[in-house]
Amino acid sequence: MSRKLPILTITAVSLLFVVFAACGGDDSGETTTPSGTTTSTQAATSTPTGPSFSGSATATVLVGDQTLAFKDGRCDTGDDDAWLVVNIGQPSGDNYFGLVVGAHPAAPEGTRSAKGGGEFTGDAVGAIVAVQGDNTFTVSGVGGGKVTIDADLKAGDFEGTTIDGEAISGSFQCS
Repeated sequence: MSRKLPILTITAVSLLFVVFAACGGDDSGETTTPSGTTTSTQAATSTPTGPSFSGSATATVLVGDQTLAFKDGRCDTGDDDAWLVVNIGQPSGDNYFGLVVGAHPAAPEGTRSAKGGGEFTGDAVGAIVAVQGDNTFTVSGVGGGKVTIDADLKAGDFEGTTIDGEAISGSFQCS
């Protein structure tokens, strides 16, 4: 059973996802970042408590005997597919899934690009976060997880160990 993480931890992890959302977004489905153009399945909307992501992305997360389902989210890729970010729901809400992988702006220099997909571990896995109700499951980068992405960056699987020591796995789809 997951324990509720301190609000500071949740806020810090959520900020990584909010940084990508704050880079822009409109109804065209395309966003612009300081480092160039990104693509997305849908745009983020602003709410009083932060961005809320909607679109056609989905994710399924397995933790212990729990299956968490997320739908109506957004996927973004960086310049030349350097990184992939999946956001479903609202980072500060009680129904949220987020995944960051590849050479995103917050990754250490030399982190492998997401271009062409494949298997990512270590620094290339920025974070995986799943929140439903009172349960928060977080996998941080280095040694925490493995993400395997299709060559077109439209789908993938992940597995790892949460910061609470629980096994976590699942999949995502960027339709």
